Amino acid sequence: MHWLTSDWHLGHINIAGPKVSKWKDGYRNFDSVKEMDKTIINDINRHVSKNDIIWMLGDFSFGSDTMIPVYRNRINCNNIHIIRGNHDHFIDNYSEGFTSISDYRENMFHLQDGRKVSVVMLHYAMRVWRSSHRGSLHAYGHSHSSLENNPNGKSMDVGIDNAYKIYGEYRPFSIEEFVKLMDAREIALPDQHKTVRNE
Repeated sequence: MHWLTSDWHLGHINIAGPKVSKWKDGYRNFDSVKEMDKTIINDINRHVSKNDIIWMLGDFSFGSDTMIPVYRNRINCNNIHIIRGNHDHFIDNYSEGFTSISDYRENMFHLQDGRKVSVVMLHYAMRVWRSSHRGSLHAYGHSHSSLENNPNGKSMDVGIDNAYKIYGEYRPFSIEEFVKLMDAREIALPDQHKTVRNE
């Protein structure tokens, strides 16, 4: 099983919630960063199996780089691919804990219904991406669900804050769940491809 996720921000006190955040109100509503970390890791481990594959689209953790392997060891999944986010400054120091680390990925996923879908993965949302005018999908993070009020074609924020809005848990989206949600969205044609769909 493949899973898409982003923006765990483990250890990030300013995102944990208004009771502890020193920046805005935080995005979440935890009493402490320790409670936030525990909840996120438990929600992930409840869904993802040891031999599954996680595509983590950035902002794995925040703060002390020495906590990266500690958090990694608490995730019960052998295969985590990292697409770097703006807070992943030290993630390369612990590359042995991850299956791969990159800035951008394009993957073809095979679904249970026999379909193959192309997914472009980046930490940041794009308006257009490879073959977006032909229905390829785009998974991104960074925006903590704030762009989902005005979605752009067959793209979606796969961060855990968006998962919480949809499922009530801070957990990844399975590739099947992601594609089902994208099936309900129309192809966006914001550039010259609206006149050359077949090229």
